[in-house]
Amino acid sequence: MPKVNIFILSLFLAVLSMGCSRRWCNSHFPPSIDSIYKYVVRDSIIIKDTTIYIHLPGEVVHDSIEIPCPDPGPAYIPKKVYAETSLAKASAWFQWPNIKLELIQKDTTITQRLENAIKEMYHYKNLYTNVTNTLQPVKYVPGIYKIALWLWVGVILAVVGYVTVRLFVLKR
Repeated sequence: MPKVNIFILSLFLAVLSMGCSRRWCNSHFPPSIDSIYKYVVRDSIIIKDTTIYIHLPGEVVHDSIEIPCPDPGPAYIPKKVYAETSLAKASAWFQWPNIKLELIQKDTTITQRLENAIKEMYHYKNLYTNVTNTLQPVKYVPGIYKIALWLWVGVILAVVGYVTVRLFVLKR
């Protein structure tokens, strides 16, 4: 007979635990699942500055112009005039009857910065999915079901009490 008591007790506990399981609640009252799709589209244009290099080769130019003036004589020593920049060197002097000019252009590389010269375009699209669980509102349970539940609990307690009394109290 003790095996019957253990069986009835385990059956009673199984019935009680079945009403409280999450799987049972989810099967009878499933949560609603909302899927939110959010599309993110980004178009971007990146504009970069760049520097270009211009190479100027060196060159030498000679020029002269005749000036009508009297001969200064053999004792005259001409004096040269010089001018120089980062790109060229010039010199001028008087040699009767001409004024002579010499221009020497230096071998140079010029750097020039161009604004907004290179455009890079990017386009990408991402899909984000967020799943949120929202609980459904609790369904209304009619009063008759509540009364019937308590009556069944009372019946099960009465049967368990009857079996317990029959097995333990009357056996002595």
